Amino acid sequence: MSKEGSLPKIITLQTLTTEFLSAGNHTQLVFRILNRTIALCNYRRAALFRIDQRGRYRGKFIAVSGKSTVDRYSEIVEKWNLLVAAIGNREQPQLLSASWATERGEAVGNAWKFIASRTDGLAVYWLPLSPWGRLRYGILFERWGNEQWGKDDLNLLNLIGLSAKAAFERLMPDSFLRRLQERLFTRYRLVSFLAVAVLAILCWRIPLRVVAPCEVIARTPFMVTAPLSGVISEVLVKSGEVVKRGDLLVKYDDRVVREELNIARQQMKVLETGIRITKINALSSQDAKAELEIMKYKLKQEEIRLRMAEYRNSRLDIRAEMAGTVITIGNPDEWRGRPVELGEKVLVITDPAEINLRLWISEADNVRFDRDAPVKILLNSMPDESFLARLNYVAQSVTLSGDGVPSVMAEGDFSDMEENKLRLLRIGLKGNAIIYGEKVSVAYLLLRKPWTSLRRIVGW
Repeated sequence: MSKEGSLPKIITLQTLTTEFLSAGNHTQLVFRILNRTIALCNYRRAALFRIDQRGRYRGKFIAVSGKSTVDRYSEIVEKWNLLVAAIGNREQPQLLSASWATERGEAVGNAWKFIASRTDGLAVYWLPLSPWGRLRYGILFERWGNEQWGKDDLNLLNLIGLSAKAAFERLMPDSFLRRLQERLFTRYRLVSFLAVAVLAILCWRIPLRVVAPCEVIARTPFMVTAPLSGVISEVLVKSGEVVKRGDLLVKYDDRVVREELNIARQQMKVLETGIRITKINALSSQDAKAELEIMKYKLKQEEIRLRMAEYRNSRLDIRAEMAGTVITIGNPDEWRGRPVELGEKVLVITDPAEINLRLWISEADNVRFDRDAPVKILLNSMPDESFLARLNYVAQSVTLSGDGVPSVMAEGDFSDMEENKLRLLRIGLKGNAIIYGEKVSVAYLLLRKPWTSLRRIVGW
């Protein structure tokens, strides 16, 4: 190459070197190496591969020129991997040819033929990249058809290799920790270390943990029920409202009841008047005497009906029988005009200071619990707080929870909790409770449920 012809090449090399060194990340650098090098030396295609820490190739294709993405499992990548794997001394730049591929076996020869058949001829140059003196990458530069590599071309590519090596070193600064990682944490050592660590963790014994939905409930709630069948006119209290003993809570629609009372009273007056007349007639008529007995019997029936109407009229207003906080059943406005039956639950009055914890333990999680271990409570409304309770009761039968899940009901109390944290709790708060059982290995903890499912399927 003449001095006049070499000057533009030197300028181009300097430009490319600047571009490589200014790359902000690995992706930019790879793109510039594969696609910008053609400004210095003509080639048809370039592909970059990663070499492992021991200089071995395990089929790690990275990128190819002219394309943003390539399927790493495509047929062309498979053939490239065969060629790179067959290169003997990968740390040295070298030309690859059809005769070279044939000498390395049928698979490599067929791979070469596959690529060459699609390019009408093939000449390949292998350029290794060794940042910090350790082989990490390699590039296959291809020329197609009858084009061959000249000595000047190879020299230019080798210079590009030095620039690319320096750019990789800038992105991967050498340090003691990096060298230590490369020497100690090879893939095989890392896998062995992780296997031993995982085995040790799996054998480590920790308390069995069960997570169950929970709710803060009243310890002794007072149920306000319907004293008679009828239609609700109005619910006068709201959920959370504090009431005193005797406060009016619910009013019935009194129209039907008062009408019944008026009819009963009028019927009594009619019968009393009829009895007085019949008594006079009975002095001279035997039929009147018989009719008088019948009317006296009807009067007793009407007296009973009147007392029932008066009782129903006296129960049209439902009042609080204790002081406390009201918990309404549903929306108070929806009760207006709603018919209720005798004994139907309408309201609940509770003492906010008297609270317990109710848990619904899934049937599959009903294990042997440690009653001495505290139950950890995580409430939905207070994610930054945790509370402690003590488990004091676990049912022996399975029922459906509020979500329709077959569960075992359990209860706990907050008797051991600090007073300042106890004030934060309110009836109706929901969350999850962590209940602790006997100590088991981590392997048992992880495999308990899959093992149960497997046994159910297989029938062991």
